[in-house]
Amino acid sequence: MWLSKSFAALSLILVLGGCGFRPLYTPPQEDISGSGVYAFDIFKTIAIGNIADREGQYFRNRLVQLLHPQGRSGLARYTLDVTLNESTADLAVQRSAIATRANLTVSASFVLRDLEAGKVRESGSAKSISGYNIFQSEFQTLMAEKGARERALDDVAQQVRVRLAALLTTSESKPEAQ
Repeated sequence: MWLSKSFAALSLILVLGGCGFRPLYTPPQEDISGSGVYAFDIFKTIAIGNIADREGQYFRNRLVQLLHPQGRSGLARYTLDVTLNESTADLAVQRSAIATRANLTVSASFVLRDLEAGKVRESGSAKSISGYNIFQSEFQTLMAEKGARERALDDVAQQVRVRLAALLTTSESKPEAQ
């Protein structure tokens, strides 16, 4: 039984390796053009613009942690501008019209600009919904909402990082047309 499962797993690994699949965050390996492409080397060249409000500061700090875990290089090749939007919707409502549960929706619109070419390289958006309980205590509700907001902002930051990694590693790994 375990022999057939291990054979299936080995077959899957061989098939994925043969089709050019490779994880985004692996150390540099040579690609089609003969040069190594590593997502974190490219991330070091992204300057992240300031984002308004307290949530924007939290989100920017989270992006800095995700994109520049070992610091940013001195020379920026790209700039990333982000705009955050937030909305709340009551979900569970009692007969007395008092809400007991809410969803917090955080969406981010981002624009990646290539400074060398002087044009927009990529734009897009990411969205996350996080729920929280509404308590009779205002303090408990504020803390629950804060936790939901941080979870949603963390999720959106991860989504932005994955989209940037997919975009920049595939475009950087293509040979230039001659």
